[in-house]
Amino acid sequence: MNNLLTEEQVCRWLEEDQQMMSLLRIIQSWHLPDCWLVAGTLRTFLWNRLSQKENQARDVDVIFFDPTLSYSDSEAWGASLASQYPQINWEIKNQAWMHQHNFADEEPYTSSLEAVSKYPETCTALACRLQGKKVEFVALWGLQDLANFRVRPTPQFAQSERYLQVYRQRVAKKNWATLWPALKIEG
Repeated sequence: MNNLLTEEQVCRWLEEDQQMMSLLRIIQSWHLPDCWLVAGTLRTFLWNRLSQKENQARDVDVIFFDPTLSYSDSEAWGASLASQYPQINWEIKNQAWMHQHNFADEEPYTSSLEAVSKYPETCTALACRLQGKKVEFVALWGLQDLANFRVRPTPQFAQSERYLQVYRQRVAKKNWATLWPALKIEG
């Protein structure tokens, strides 16, 4: 399989999808700094679209970057925002603190997109947001893996056995192949 998928096509798909645009409008209304809809929300949307399956965003991953907000204040702020739309399973994280998520010796991130570039899988390193009324979409490691249903570690997670273990445990726990049988899992 060698599917060609472009960022322009992804933007069109997002703009055509009522649920995704509704989420993007909500996120935009929060006015959080360096704020993006990311990761599994987008990966699932795109794999479902490529598989011609109906999309229902169950988990909505949102990130922002504000180093002036403490970790505990970031968590409280995220919970407060999520409570405005309780029918949605939000995960709202300040990337100023997420460098410690896997290992305590990580260097702090300098932006939301730097954090996304260090997600475990290339097919998950995705971000989008509304800029005015236009969708901005970024695939930090390109779209080829995602378009071809290939799961492999990002350079951050391919660098050592310690990182690869985290990647492998995560992939095993997600059990994506049951939803998308065409997946090829590497690493």
